[in-house]
Amino acid sequence: MKNRTLTLSALGAVLLLWSVGSASAADPKAEITALEHKLIAATTTDEAMAFQDAKEIVLYDYIAPLQYVGAKAVRADLDNFFNNAKNAKGEFVALNVVSDGKLGVARSLQHFTWTDKDGKPGEGTFRVTDCWHKVNGQWKLFHTHVSFPIDPATSKAEMNLKE
Repeated sequence: MKNRTLTLSALGAVLLLWSVGSASAADPKAEITALEHKLIAATTTDEAMAFQDAKEIVLYDYIAPLQYVGAKAVRADLDNFFNNAKNAKGEFVALNVVSDGKLGVARSLQHFTWTDKDGKPGEGTFRVTDCWHKVNGQWKLFHTHVSFPIDPATSKAEMNLKE
């Protein structure tokens, strides 16, 4: 009985070490996917900024100017969005993440609905590419590109394409 207890204890220790080792060997694709889901669910500028690399962030948004460089500029753009779009809710139409463990890219189609300041409902389906890198062991966004396809006949954005 003593040997059997020792064997069960040794087996338990091995399983514990294996589970700790598995948890520490995180899958970068799964980590970035989880962060993308948190980012799309953000309801304030502060929540969205928590994912940014404040020293490196550059945002290409679909509204002018051409680019937002640095945390201050990105924060101002996000403030503009969150101050003018109430009850914004986003969902992924498609999300694909690739990573080598040091860099990661998430490309997605995102559908949002919101209410503007006047209570008018709005919606849009965006193309989004997020570029991630590790900063002090944490994944941080250093570049985001948001766009819509343009109808060449009208030169207008196609904001609600389904495919």
